[in-house]
Amino acid sequence: MSRRRAARGAAARQQGYVLLMVVAALAVVAFVAMRFSLRIDELRRGAVGFDEYASARTKALSAQAATLYWMATRPMMADGRGDESAALRMDGRNYSLGYGAWVSVQDMRGLLSVNSADRAVLGNLLILDGVEPLQSQAWIDVLDDYLDTDDLRRLNGAEREDYRRQSLPAPRNDWLMTLRELEHLPLWRDDPERLARMSRWLSVSPSNQFNPATAPAEVLKAVMVGASPAQIDLLLALRKGGLLTSGAAAAHATGLALDREDYWFAPGWDSRITVWAPGLPRALEYNARLTPAGRTGPWTILEQHSTPRLSPSNEPTAAPTFPLPLVASEPSFPTSAAASRSP
Repeated sequence: MSRRRAARGAAARQQGYVLLMVVAALAVVAFVAMRFSLRIDELRRGAVGFDEYASARTKALSAQAATLYWMATRPMMADGRGDESAALRMDGRNYSLGYGAWVSVQDMRGLLSVNSADRAVLGNLLILDGVEPLQSQAWIDVLDDYLDTDDLRRLNGAEREDYRRQSLPAPRNDWLMTLRELEHLPLWRDDPERLARMSRWLSVSPSNQFNPATAPAEVLKAVMVGASPAQIDLLLALRKGGLLTSGAAAAHATGLALDREDYWFAPGWDSRITVWAPGLPRALEYNARLTPAGRTGPWTILEQHSTPRLSPSNEPTAAPTFPLPLVASEPSFPTSAAASRSP
């Protein structure tokens, strides 16, 4: 009798062990399945995010291509390319494309060149942005020491030894090739927010030709420091309506000396193109040069960078539509052969 009881007890204990092992195995399988499901969901979300990014980048690149095509094939106006029926104004205004992308074009002639601009005008721009007059002269001294070919330090400038002490690359002692070099200059690099803001108004063009029809308002105020606010507002209003056609007409309408020989009411060959589409974390910026007689094509991309995306204040619902109707349909990715064969 005792033997039977012992056998039954052993069998019950074995069944308990088996049940415990089964429960543990099921728990492990459930945990692995949960982790696998979470991983699949994460991969799915990543794939969706990548598809959205790829689609947005395609839209932005399509906007860039349409802009370059328009600029290379349309006649020149005082403030852009096109004619009275359809025009692309190159004064930095935003255009909306039919499939959700945004583009703006800034004529480089409407900007101040750090390589050749009048230093008094550049100082005006710094002061208008809030830099104290004495400090603005220090900024200009640093810039000119970077550009000149000698090692003679200006009063508030910086030469090779000053850069070495701050562990910075030595001065170029030549023209700036890109505005990104300003990030290595003392004083300029110490105020990155101001530098980023002012870079929208500057260029590295070797020419001092200036186009009032495409210049930002801040640049106009720096160049025409004696103009009244009403005259600047009138000039901007005439420009917005496409009514600035020549220096003589602009001078007559505003009372400003806009018929000078170094003022060109025509865009130059270089421009800054900024494109963005929903889904891109940052906008794409291109410095482009039209090269109608070039061996490689009618334009060349000199630089490309990412910049902060267009802010909501720069995305008005009433923004003008891009003038090229060919880009009104949304771009799509081509279907692969394998996908086309799938049931």
